Amino acid sequence: MKIATPLAAVAAISLLATGASAQSAKFAATYDTDVRMISISVDGADPGCVELPGVDLVLGTEDDVTFCGAHAGPIAEAEIASLHVANWKELLMGVSAQINLVTFTQAKGKNGGGTSTAVAEGTVRAGTLVVPEGTGSVGMCSAAFAAYDGGVNAFSAPGPVTFASRRQELSVTVDLDVVGAIDDETLDDDLAALLDIEGSVTVALGLDTTAAHHFNFVAANLTSGWYDVIACYDLTALAEVSGMTIDADTSAYSKAALGPRIITVQEVRATKTGILDESGSGN
Repeated sequence: MKIATPLAAVAAISLLATGASAQSAKFAATYDTDVRMISISVDGADPGCVELPGVDLVLGTEDDVTFCGAHAGPIAEAEIASLHVANWKELLMGVSAQINLVTFTQAKGKNGGGTSTAVAEGTVRAGTLVVPEGTGSVGMCSAAFAAYDGGVNAFSAPGPVTFASRRQELSVTVDLDVVGAIDDETLDDDLAALLDIEGSVTVALGLDTTAAHHFNFVAANLTSGWYDVIACYDLTALAEVSGMTIDADTSAYSKAALGPRIITVQEVRATKTGILDESGSGN
């Protein structure tokens, strides 16, 4: 399976059931340890930065603001296998994965230069697709996520969920001027020069977190037959910097990585909100 970098990746892993024993199996599992990763970075010296009209709320003056932004994701990858299901049954699919998010923001504030801001964001979503055998495709995951973002849910119930997400925003404002201590009219030129402070302050914040996550999905009321089972992961990353006087010292970096993961599936009876009686019928 190809790795989609550096822009984005949607990694998909499916349940593999083959041979005569697979046709009668009620439970199966598969795992993968390959790492899928995306990352993105940007800084104030990027040639793609643009000037935007804005209002500096700190100084109370209207000034142009420089904005630089980059977004990564998604691109689809898929591994598809087949599973046989008995008539009018549900599939319970458990998806577990270890997720690593790295966000770094650095902002530089200059005296009299307004506020500079750096933003880094990483997100990993997961969902499952169950479709008639032979209809699965590599682009199915990305198409399903795009449709979901547009209001159409093709995923197994209850739909895709966010496994991990972090948005980190850092802003720096510097005010080094000395005011109010001495009447400006009484200052001589030498003292006025001493109080004319020029300088900047740079602040950086980095976070690197790793955790395992799990969620169960259900494909309901399946008729007897063979189905393609796909587990989809949607990885996105965003980096932005903005400010009146930003340079390479104002930067942002984001990485989202999908680590070891396992998918389990079993044939069950399920209801949306009711209770199953002993016969397996929902109330």
